[in-house]
Amino acid sequence: MKRLLYISVMVLAMLAAGCADDEDYFTSQQDTLVRYLESSRRLVAEAEVPNVIEENPKFYTTFGRSTYRYIPNYYEEGREDWATVEVGSTVEIIFDAYVFSGSEPSTSATALYWSNIPTTISRIENSSSNKQVSLTWSTEPLSFKVGNGDVIEGLDQALVGCHDQDSVQLYMSYNMAYGKQLVGTVPKKSAVAWYIKILNVIK
Repeated sequence: MKRLLYISVMVLAMLAAGCADDEDYFTSQQDTLVRYLESSRRLVAEAEVPNVIEENPKFYTTFGRSTYRYIPNYYEEGREDWATVEVGSTVEIIFDAYVFSGSEPSTSATALYWSNIPTTISRIENSSSNKQVSLTWSTEPLSFKVGNGDVIEGLDQALVGCHDQDSVQLYMSYNMAYGKQLVGTVPKKSAVAWYIKILNVIK
């Protein structure tokens, strides 16, 4: 009985240590994402917008634990009249998706793990430094119903409130993307960045 109790205590201790390690890793990844947005992108957190003197400040919005959204065309004239993405809307998007390591994703073709943009696919196919089999990538827009759980959590949550024709940049910690799983060329516990163009919003 004592032996069984000892084993149970040891298993619980190892699980607790694993959870603590995961939390430390998540916090470090979260800090890297925010540091990138606030330094390289020069964005402010949405909550800080009322305190900024600058007119039409660039800002990021946070969703869940943790997805960060930046909309470059947020202040475009007439945008408020474009169709809004809601839970239950079907959206069609084109995108480049990158494993995010803390620097500008577009400068590293080797970080690209998925795209449906013809010019991106052509560039990767013609790159001598990238050996991905991109011929399997479709150039058709990705279509899905928002909120159905058919895509990664960060994408499912952070498109809500966007508009038809928006350009959207999403930066996601691993737990809002693929979690602890190795998925294709995406390593376990990877942060990812999606650069998206919304082509259509269907209510």
